[in-house]
Amino acid sequence: MTLSQESIKYGRDCVQSLLENQCRIPIRAITPISFYYNTSDNLIEEADYYYKNNQPEQSFILYSRYITLFVEELKLHHPGYAKASVNDRERVKEIIRSKAFPRAEELKLKLQDKYASEHDMKQKSIQEEKNEKISAASLSKPSTTFHNENEHTLQQLKTNYTQIPPANVALFTVPPTDNSHPKNFNEPIKPTYDRSQKPIPSSTNASMTIFRRITVPNDITPKFLQVAQRNTERKIETCGILAGVRRNDQYIITHIVVPKQNGGPDSCDTEKEEEMVEYISNNDLITLGWIHTHPTQTVFLSSVDLHTHLPYQMLMQEAIAIVISPKYNETAIFSLTTDTGIQVISTCKKTGFHEHINHPPLFLPASHTVYDPALQCKMVDLRN
Repeated sequence: MTLSQESIKYGRDCVQSLLENQCRIPIRAITPISFYYNTSDNLIEEADYYYKNNQPEQSFILYSRYITLFVEELKLHHPGYAKASVNDRERVKEIIRSKAFPRAEELKLKLQDKYASEHDMKQKSIQEEKNEKISAASLSKPSTTFHNENEHTLQQLKTNYTQIPPANVALFTVPPTDNSHPKNFNEPIKPTYDRSQKPIPSSTNASMTIFRRITVPNDITPKFLQVAQRNTERKIETCGILAGVRRNDQYIITHIVVPKQNGGPDSCDTEKEEEMVEYISNNDLITLGWIHTHPTQTVFLSSVDLHTHLPYQMLMQEAIAIVISPKYNETAIFSLTTDTGIQVISTCKKTGFHEHINHPPLFLPASHTVYDPALQCKMVDLRN
């Protein structure tokens, strides 16, 4: 199939949009460089998973995140990049050279062709629809030849005239109307949306993304509230890191690691993160997201929470944010929407509390989680 130059350009633009809006992981300078090297193993594993399961858009995004993380972001924005171990650097370099880069290039070409083909088909459909409307409009115009039951009577009336009427005299007078054109009642109503709008790549549709299940211990809320009780009484937020293991293509939360921190009524900042990273690494755990309390408010993700959660979910698609409101006795599990949330937050340069457009929603309750009554959560409090 021969594609138009417009469609070819559209395909390239779609892929470029994915690279610009979905692939740059925010870097925290206070987070130890080892965290990114350790967590990136999960990132490349997820990319391989989507690649094997024929999910080209998701695997392309994840391979590209991996490449961008080490080739650009850490090198430019992390002060500890030069201190990374030689073994880690060589390992990552080999993964990029032998797998991440070749597969990203392969997937890029496939996606460009996919988006271009979809755009070409869409444009042809629009043109066919326009042609049909033009044809319908032309058929609805009054014809100069009469083919109805009054034809014989009309011809008989005409023969009674000895002279042909002047050109400026009409045989029939049509009452004036408000419109200059005859109304066609068979013409379909014009859609209220613009059919020529660019289609959104299916990769950014949350319903098209395959998330592996995360199993959550049933006792996670009461146990976390217990370690947060002192802060809650003072109306101070408490935060922790969700850690666990991967078993049979699903994740299981087994630990909450509570790092040293400095909190307030509506925020919580971690300190000495190297202790937390070391514990997770030494115990062969995977970072699966984070958990925090809202001591005076209901459960939701504030603008600060959204920016906090973004790197977790960009490093692992399934990463979740658990919010607990002791005041209102609520617990909710959220994740950023892949079609809007990740794109909007990753391109937002604002800090502190600020407004975001939330239509479509930037976050939703995570649908890939399930509670297990038989599973118990281990609390690791590093504040002591």
